[in-house]
Amino acid sequence: MSMKILTRDANGVTFADPVERDLTVRIKNTDSKKSLNGVSVDNFLTEIIINDTNQINVGNTSANDQLSVRIRVSGSLMSQDRLSALIKETVLPILPAWVDENVLVGFEPTTVPVIPAGV
Repeated sequence: MSMKILTRDANGVTFADPVERDLTVRIKNTDSKKSLNGVSVDNFLTEIIINDTNQINVGNTSANDQLSVRIRVSGSLMSQDRLSALIKETVLPILPAWVDENVLVGFEPTTVPVIPAGV
C-alpha cells in the first residue's frame, strides 16, 4: 500500500502508512541567505526524515526500536546540478555496498566513493 499525506505545514509534508502510522516520511524544505565571497545568495536546505518502529526481541523481552533515517542536502540554486550529481553518482550507488559492509553498525567502509564527472 502506498503512503498518504498525513500532515502539511509551512516547511513541508509528512507521509504515513495508513495501516501502520509509526512509519512516516517527512520532506522538509527551508531557505535562507548565505554569503559567497561577499555576495548574498539563497541557500536551500532539504531534509528527508524517515521514522519507523521495529519490534525486536532482546533476550526474552520484546521492545520497540525507534528507527530514524535522515538525509540533509544544502546548497545554493546555482549548485543544484552539482548536488544532484553528488546524490545520484556518489551517494545512492554506494549505499547498498556500505550496508553490506556493516557501515551502519560501526565498521569502516571498504568501497570507496566515486567523484561525479564533469559537473
